[in-house]
Amino acid sequence: MSNSFFSVYRAYLSKPWLGLALFLVLAAVSFFQARYFYYDASADSLVAQDDPDLAYYRQVTKHFSGENFLFLTYTPNQGGLLTPPVLADISNLVEALKGVEGVAGVASFFDAPLLKSPPVPISQLATGYRTLNSPDVDLKAAHKELTTSPLFKELLISEDGKSTAIRIDLAANKELKALFEERQRLREQVKQNSDFENALKEAEEAYREAYKLDAQATERVLNKVRGIRAVFEDKAVIHLGGVPMIAPDMIGYVKRDIRTFGLASLILMMVTLYAFFRSWRWVVLPVLAPGMTLLITIGLLGLMHKPVTVISANFMSLLMILSVSIGVHLITRYREILWESKKGASHLDIVAKTMKVKLAPCFYTTLTTAAGFASLMASSIIPVVDFGWIMCMGVFVALMVFYLFFPVLVVLLPKEVLKKTTKEEADTPLIKWAYTLSTRKMARVLTGTILICVVTAVGIFSLSLHNRFPDYFKESTDIHQGLAFIDQHLGGTVPMDIIVHFPPYEPEVLDEDDDFFDEEADEEADEYPERYWFTPDKISTVRALETYLNNRPEIGKVLSLATLEELARDFNGGKPLGAVEIVAILGALPQDVRESFVAPYAAPEEGLMRLTARIHETGPVFSRGDLIQGIKDYATEQMGLPEGAVQVTGMNVLFHGMLKELFNSQASTLLAVVAVTFFMFLVLLRSLPLAVAGLVPNVLAAFVILGFMGFAQVPLDMMTLTIAAIVIGIGVDDAIHYLHYFKTKRGKTDLLEALRYSHSHIGRALYITSLTVVVGFSVLSLSSFVPTVHFGILAAVAMVLALLANLVLLPVLLIIFAGRKKII
Repeated sequence: MSNSFFSVYRAYLSKPWLGLALFLVLAAVSFFQARYFYYDASADSLVAQDDPDLAYYRQVTKHFSGENFLFLTYTPNQGGLLTPPVLADISNLVEALKGVEGVAGVASFFDAPLLKSPPVPISQLATGYRTLNSPDVDLKAAHKELTTSPLFKELLISEDGKSTAIRIDLAANKELKALFEERQRLREQVKQNSDFENALKEAEEAYREAYKLDAQATERVLNKVRGIRAVFEDKAVIHLGGVPMIAPDMIGYVKRDIRTFGLASLILMMVTLYAFFRSWRWVVLPVLAPGMTLLITIGLLGLMHKPVTVISANFMSLLMILSVSIGVHLITRYREILWESKKGASHLDIVAKTMKVKLAPCFYTTLTTAAGFASLMASSIIPVVDFGWIMCMGVFVALMVFYLFFPVLVVLLPKEVLKKTTKEEADTPLIKWAYTLSTRKMARVLTGTILICVVTAVGIFSLSLHNRFPDYFKESTDIHQGLAFIDQHLGGTVPMDIIVHFPPYEPEVLDEDDDFFDEEADEEADEYPERYWFTPDKISTVRALETYLNNRPEIGKVLSLATLEELARDFNGGKPLGAVEIVAILGALPQDVRESFVAPYAAPEEGLMRLTARIHETGPVFSRGDLIQGIKDYATEQMGLPEGAVQVTGMNVLFHGMLKELFNSQASTLLAVVAVTFFMFLVLLRSLPLAVAGLVPNVLAAFVILGFMGFAQVPLDMMTLTIAAIVIGIGVDDAIHYLHYFKTKRGKTDLLEALRYSHSHIGRALYITSLTVVVGFSVLSLSSFVPTVHFGILAAVAMVLALLANLVLLPVLLIIFAGRKKII
């Protein structure tokens, strides 16, 4: 601080009650704005918004149904599945689900047309088939038909016939869809013309409000479905799964973790702080200030109406880390100055001097941390971008709080009476060991570092993007059990679509070539003329793809028009259908059956045929990217289809694209982060050797954590992919405090003595910070949401790595670059 600024700042601290009142007002305003703070649990929060696959997916869902449905499985505790009492229970369950507001429809095996129980001639397809609701249905024959049907097996009934699946279609929100499309249109226009920015802001606000209402409605539907399930759980084992509940359940676990484990972490951190400082003031204040930081940050997000997602919700935990770190460094320095000051020194002067001395390192740690998180803003994934700028905003709020709020509280308290010297406090075994190792066994440290680099490289090459949705939740959770059961018994979990492009239906051209059809067929064509678009060649193409998919171990249940054609062969003596038979059967099908079993797999006007495949996610780990590329390669290389004639889409594809984009963006911006951090070191320390010495250990720590993930087989997911930026942010903060103190002492004493002082003073602050945060984050390992478990463990490991890097390797580099050339 300049003298004039320091005078103003001291004058501010001299009126602590005024400063406290200002922050109480700010806290009240933030608390009021926090009511607008909300979580985004939409599936869109798990995909890259600029991904061309997303645009294609949205286009396809205009013609086919999307993935907005739930699966409910039913396995009776007693009796066979197709016995009258069990069927009556399932029927009551289905009717109860149909009565839920927000449910558009419920599909069950009661709707399945039974074509072999007994066999139905083609002339009676429209009215002559039975269902399980028919009074004269043969249940034994129906059981055999359903469990052997290529269409219904593993779709509506398990292959062993013991379980059934009920599909619950959620009602589409047409208003939300229209607002979404308007927002997307305006976003594109703003790229060309800034005059549309005001209109875009209005559209964004309207969409946000509509989305929040829709999210609440979806949550009500899920709660009602779960309530209905609970009524029947004494009669059967019932599981619930589906894409619409994955993102909301993720958010639900994150919110519960924040409430439950956040409180537990807070208590453990307070206990740890008391164990170190033996004073309640240094327990309450280091927690109160981060609390104020979180409140103000949440208030700002509420003011901006910006939601947080599964990814960006981590800002709360990370702000707690960084805030506690600042607090510990300020407390440690305050106690040093207090001990060194004269007996009659003013408490205000001691506090002001502490804040002045620590301003430069605190300011630069904020800048370097912000630079690390700013790298996330290079991503095209909106939740990741949000995480980046939220953290940038949060760390600056933390700096403000600790320089305007924290010292006011310290001034209001009486001067602390120290019972033991700072030197005695600093005599921690770890600190002594680190100093001895770094100054007397440098060769071992450097050799160990080289070995760690080699091992780390091996671990990094073992990293993968192989994420599976059931693995996101512990086995004891309801959603994991539901997804696993559906995956193992009912054909797989998350769906994937394969779209085949053909020339679109053109009635004026096709009708002229219908001479081989009789007059009766021509009359029927008026009701469903698109049936002439369905040809054996198209069915054959789809069948080849379906056969390929069925032969891949990653793929579960596959459905397409080829599946229906196989079922229809029973009406053609078991032989493949020709053009006449296809047209005849399509014409004989009633409209409701066509809408249920034909329309989901073909859009003649667009020239599209669709195969739906569900992925096995509880079997051997596989690469989504290899699966997607394998399907495309088979279509072009083995089937000879033109490039682009077969497209793969669905949530599986979009989620993989999100992970790949996040990985690429982080890899490409990591160098920029290192460069910016190095520049910060140069500005702060004004020394190239010190800048190099400070940077190397922390970059190494970031790579070591990635190597650790590789060996531990922790996949790179939406949370762990950001860990490199987090490690650099944490480690660099420690290095800045250490180097700033070292540089001050180096000008007054020799190199080894400066290192000893740095270890004794800053080393203790690093030790307290690291241990406190490690204890806090260890609680997250008890979470039911596996990414939170990974995040907590990796954050704890990162703190330990940063501590060791800055207490062991950093002094060795300082000896090499800043003083002694000879390795001891």
